[in-house]
Parts: sequence; structure tokens; C-alpha cells
Amino acid sequence: MFLASGGGAFNPIEHLYDKVAVWTSFWGAHGTAFIHGWNEATPGFLHLSQHVIMMWLAAGIMLLAFTYTTYARNSRVPKGLRNFLEPIVTYIRDEVVRPNIKNPHAKHHDHAHDAHAEGHDHGQDHGHDHAELPKHWLADKFVPLFVCMFFFIAIVNLIGLIPGSTTASSAITFTGSMAVITLLVYGIGAFVMSARQEGSAALGIAGFFKNLVPYKFSLKPMDLGVWSLLFVIEIAGFIFIKPFALMVRLFANMTAGHCSLLSFLFINMLVPTAGWRIATGIPTVAMGVGLYALEIFVSILQAYIFTYLSAIFVGLYLVPEH
Repeated sequence: MFLASGGGAFNPIEHLYDKVAVWTSFWGAHGTAFIHGWNEATPGFLHLSQHVIMMWLAAGIMLLAFTYTTYARNSRVPKGLRNFLEPIVTYIRDEVVRPNIKNPHAKHHDHAHDAHAEGHDHGQDHGHDHAELPKHWLADKFVPLFVCMFFFIAIVNLIGLIPGSTTASSAITFTGSMAVITLLVYGIGAFVMSARQEGSAALGIAGFFKNLVPYKFSLKPMDLGVWSLLFVIEIAGFIFIKPFALMVRLFANMTAGHCSLLSFLFINMLVPTAGWRIATGIPTVAMGVGLYALEIFVSILQAYIFTYLSAIFVGLYLVPEH
């Protein structure tokens, strides 16, 4: 339909914009008045737009799907939606989170736990090591976060492929917000873990900066110069470079994929005559279908890459000895 229209007013990348025109067209004048009235009465971060609606829709799909599978998990054999979701959740836990987020070494546990262990009679065999944490103790605490992150980004990406919808992950504000979530998780978590490992908040902050730089601190001029240079690089990576890489990778891949697909579909608009447009439209549509299938794969792949890199960053800063 779009290929045959040939209208000069049609914008092939309009669905990438964050507007309300498409959605208010379904609701009529009352819907348009409500949307604009809401946006005028609320601050910017509460404004309604296509991207916001897409994120709400993705969150609603997740809530419904996982609520259903949670209440349906009493069956002995997984089936239906649970049979689809459970292997994905297990894969993220076993192949993404657990390999990248290790338990801290026993010598780094908090002193209260060690003192409790030392208070027992050392001559008596209690059958277990008090200093040993359960296997995957730290990683399993982050499994719900990364499962939610993967499914949310994947659903947002896939919804954006539906004709008439819009792709929220093609907006730098969306990908930047997801990157900030990762930054807050490994930033706050690193300070908390450092404080716990060292036994006090003051020593914990010092321990965090000590672990941040992979070079022994010394007041010798050469050592101090190298340490200071590495400190600046590591701080830049901690605050800016790693979140920026997450943000730009997802944004660029989703935007470039849609632009490539639309370039194939609308390349025959450059042909002046209608007959040649049909002739060129057949191969371009065929290539577009192949690229569309690739876009489905890329949508899931980019959600996986974002989740995997986030897990690496969290494990890198929470347990730096690994």
C-alpha cells in the first residue's frame, strides 16, 4: 500500500518519532484533547506519547504473562506459556547472571558474620563452614532484575515492529534511562559491598576506590602518577563510558535497523514511472521481508546483549576480586 501510494507527503520514518498523532487518531477529537490537556497540565516526565504508551503496553504484557505463569506453576509438567517462559528465565539465570556475578571471597565477608563463627567452639565440628555463603548467593539476588530487563527491552523492540506502532528503544532517552538503571545498580551495589567487606562505611568507601584502580597505591612520584591516571580512566568508565556504551549500542542498532528496512521498502519511490515502480517494488519488498525477519532476531539479540553487558558491569564492580 505504501509502495503504491507514491505520495510526496508520506514520511517513511514517521513511526520512529515520539508523537501522539497515530494513537489519538483512534480516539478522535476527545482523545486528542485529553492527551494535549494532560501534557499541558503535567511536567515533562509525565507527558503521554507513543513511546510512553509502548512502554506501558510492554510492562502490561510482562505483568499479565508472569502473573499467569506464577499461578499456573502448580502443574507438574510445564505447558503453554510457562513452558515458553521458564527456559528463557533459566537460561538468563544460568548463562548470564551466575557466570558474571560471583560470590565474594570468604575473607571479604562482614565482621559480624565472622565474629559469630568465631564465637563457637573451634574444637567442635559443626558440619559446615560458617564463612561459606550458599552457592550463587549474590547472583541469585539479581536474577529478577535481569530477567525483567531482558523481557522488557525485548518486548518493546518487538512491539515496535508492528505496523502502526513506534519503537521506544529508538529514542535515546529510553536507552539512556535503561543505562542509568544499570549504573545505579552497580554504583550503589559497589559501595554497599565495599562497606560490608571492609567492616565499616568509611573503610568501605576507601576500599571501593582501592579496588577500582588495578594498581597499588603509593606516594612515590611515578607510582602516584600512574595510579592517578588510571583513577581518572576508571572513574570515567564507571560513570560515563560503560553507561554510554549501553545507551548508544541499543539506540543505534534499533534505529539503524528500522532505517535500513524502510530504505529497502521505499527505494522504488525514486523511480519516476508507475510501471517501473511495480517492477522494482517486487525485489525491494522481498529484500524487506528478509530484513524484517532479521529485525526480529536483532530485537531479541539487542535485549540479550544489553542484559549480558549489564550483568558483566554489575559483577565487575560488586565483586572486583573476580
